[in-house]
Amino acid sequence: MPELPEVEMVRRYLERTVLGKIIRMAEVRDDRILHAVSPPDLKEAVAGRVFRSVRRHGKWLFLELNEDLWLALHLGMTGDPVFLNQGEEPPHHTRLLISFTDGSSLAYSDTRIFGEIGLATGPGVFIRERRIGPDALDLDLPGFLELMRNRRGAIKSMLLNQHLLAGVGNLYADEALFLAGIRPDSRNLDDRRLKKLLASVQRVLRASISCQADLHRLPDGYLLHHRHPGGRCPLDGTILERATIAGRTTYYCPKHQQL
Repeated sequence: MPELPEVEMVRRYLERTVLGKIIRMAEVRDDRILHAVSPPDLKEAVAGRVFRSVRRHGKWLFLELNEDLWLALHLGMTGDPVFLNQGEEPPHHTRLLISFTDGSSLAYSDTRIFGEIGLATGPGVFIRERRIGPDALDLDLPGFLELMRNRRGAIKSMLLNQHLLAGVGNLYADEALFLAGIRPDSRNLDDRRLKKLLASVQRVLRASISCQADLHRLPDGYLLHHRHPGGRCPLDGTILERATIAGRTTYYCPKHQQL
């Protein structure tokens, strides 16, 4: 599933390709991707409008149509917005096709249909209504400490909880915990370790963004290059442990990550 860095790359892609274009029409090819809006209402809302800006919060994208009308988009596992020049054919699994007056279009392709598209009066309102936590890159230390203190769950479960912290998924949670030297099933971390963890979370996310979310370009010392059965710790070759936490496959080094 795309995490914060991958979604940020999509935000930048949309910013380069669709801003300022006048929408001619929207064609809903599969209404299963719509949330709380009907195909006719979506078509009416976007026709004749212009995408003015695009914002990201955690794993959500918001395309501005006017000050109080935004298209909200979640990529799910396989969602992919694809910009098409005039004459180019949409991908096979296109669920929504937005056509512009200049002949270009934006296709939303989603093979498994776990994504979601809807309308919002604004990103802030949407985030509050859906109880989405603060963006992982925007959160400061006092805010992070307030979120994480006195919680009973495993620390990885809390990192994955989008109502607490928005944007971190399975891969980057494992990577941040590895860099911070914290076992993913640890509980009741003190402020010193929480401070180190926040720094690691934001370091990992920024590193991935700087590599355009191409995981192969991240440093060799990152866990994700070795995150597979039989994988070894990049620090000293210790065989990585594997567990299931919050329903997700989890890897960690039993030597360098402490409970």
